[in-house]
Amino acid sequence: MNICKPPNKTAPENLGEAVPEVQAQRARRNGWSWPPHPFQIIAWLLYLFFAVVGFGILVPLLPLHWLPAGYIVSFGVCFIYHLVVHLTAVSIDPADTNVRKKNYLGPLATFSRNQHAHVIENRHCHVCDVDVSAKSKHCGTCNKCVCGFDHHCKWLNNCVGKRNYWLFLNSVLSAILGLGLLLLVAFYVFVEFFINPMMLRSDQQFEGTSSNHTDVWFVFLPAAPVETQAPAILVSAGIFILLSLMTVFLLGHLLTFHIYLMWNKLTTYEYILQQRPQQEAKEVDKQLESCPSQVRPSQVLVVFSIHFSKKQPHLSTVSSLLQFCELQTLEAVARDKTFEILWWS
Repeated sequence: MNICKPPNKTAPENLGEAVPEVQAQRARRNGWSWPPHPFQIIAWLLYLFFAVVGFGILVPLLPLHWLPAGYIVSFGVCFIYHLVVHLTAVSIDPADTNVRKKNYLGPLATFSRNQHAHVIENRHCHVCDVDVSAKSKHCGTCNKCVCGFDHHCKWLNNCVGKRNYWLFLNSVLSAILGLGLLLLVAFYVFVEFFINPMMLRSDQQFEGTSSNHTDVWFVFLPAAPVETQAPAILVSAGIFILLSLMTVFLLGHLLTFHIYLMWNKLTTYEYILQQRPQQEAKEVDKQLESCPSQVRPSQVLVVFSIHFSKKQPHLSTVSSLLQFCELQTLEAVARDKTFEILWWS
């Protein structure tokens, strides 16, 4: 990761990988710009899975007096609201105002470190070739300056900045609430299936089946009922619970992190800048610990004094001695007829 932020200067960076030089490439407008990121595709597949299983299989099995709340609260409020804010966050162009005023979708200038140390110097971006605001950063992935840059979100396939930060947070929060409600429904269906499965057969479609025969079930009630078997209900509910728990945990961790950032009035970019010196210090400590030549307080200084004749000692003799002793730190001082070897052990 190549991050450097002196006053009024910003280095090109992707917050994930070092960018030695910004090549002449086209900028991306928003999250719909090609190519889509694999995480973005996974996010849409998960949304589709949760919607189909949640509202096509699980919610229709609720008792009749719970059905309105299941559809209105979970689907009508949380999932639809999440879809709207998510699509808006993906579609918004978070670029700096001066960048958006310019036709920046064509090939941009190639940034050369031989001419400039940073992409942005004195609030002027040498790639976008415009003056930008003080808090704008040049995203190496989107290849444009983003106003109030927070981070580049791979799940949105778009930068998160001043223009879409609150939409991003609302997308995370609504996803947690929607999945949390559907998790309660899934747990209820899973448990009630073993305790009293007749509580899940309140739909009129089940009236044609025997009350003692609970192997026949229907999914996609009431609009398009499809007959299925009991194991399909259990497997669908089990997979839904596992994926939902994992997703809620990850989204909850992300939301907690951004609440922490807002409390400390930081962006993700600024947080990474603050953590970088500490991470580098930890890496240095690990290297020193793994380095056998590093001197520690517990180590003992052993001095070998080797007396030679008036003739100068042969280098091969000294070399053989050093290899034999596996010396870690060497200080050789020739004084008169004495050759001192310091060995830190």
